[in-house]
Amino acid sequence: MENKRLNLIYKLNHIVNELEIGTVEYELAKFFLGNFKSANKWNIYDIAEENNVSRASVRRFAKQLGYKNFLEMKKYVQEFDDGIEEFQKFYGVENFLDKLVTNIEVMMKELSVRLNTQEVDCLNKMINEHDEVIIFTSSNIAGLVKTFQQRMIIFGKKVTLLTELESLKKFKNVKNPPLIIVFSISGLLLSTILLELRQIDATKVLFTNNRNPVYNQDFDKLYHLSSQHYEGDMNDVLYYTYGINFVLDLLFNGYLLKYKTGGI
Repeated sequence: MENKRLNLIYKLNHIVNELEIGTVEYELAKFFLGNFKSANKWNIYDIAEENNVSRASVRRFAKQLGYKNFLEMKKYVQEFDDGIEEFQKFYGVENFLDKLVTNIEVMMKELSVRLNTQEVDCLNKMINEHDEVIIFTSSNIAGLVKTFQQRMIIFGKKVTLLTELESLKKFKNVKNPPLIIVFSISGLLLSTILLELRQIDATKVLFTNNRNPVYNQDFDKLYHLSSQHYEGDMNDVLYYTYGINFVLDLLFNGYLLKYKTGGI
């Protein structure tokens, strides 16, 4: 699976949230979000007419989103099913509240062991010592990272958030090796960037639940967020929704106490 497929809804939502109502990009993004499930019926002529834009505008919009053309974009949307099964398993159950509370408690205890004070200090030392700190993640947790990013800049540390492979490639030949922190719970996202990541001179940290032994060769620090004991019982959605936030909060707290240079 290509990384740009994972980012499609994120990009469309970003355009709707950030751009002015009435712009071509806003109206097209709004249309595609509103008609996401009927992608097989998309026709560039009908889309252009319904949104009062030219067919060339629709083609340019598809390229702006990272696709070669409109047909490629349509193909990816038609095949888009990322997370549906996992969401159904996680949210579509009876007694959800009780199960959620129990699973969060188990996860928090596990993470408290894996990210004890010593490990948090080690990570924050790396963050503080590197001029360029990059967090690479999928779009579904980019919002969590953005909050962390904003808090860090208030207290004197710039963190760059990346969700696309093309942006990561730009760090191949930089003078000072960056710190790259990758969040890839299932390992799927990592599989889309690993070959390029290997070509970048950087200190590399991975947070994952995937126990592929090859990752030990590619990362300076590797954190499995779950123990093997709970792997069959804990849904990855739990870690995407609550676990990553827990990790970022621990890092921010540790950084604030040791290295803050701004704020109040």
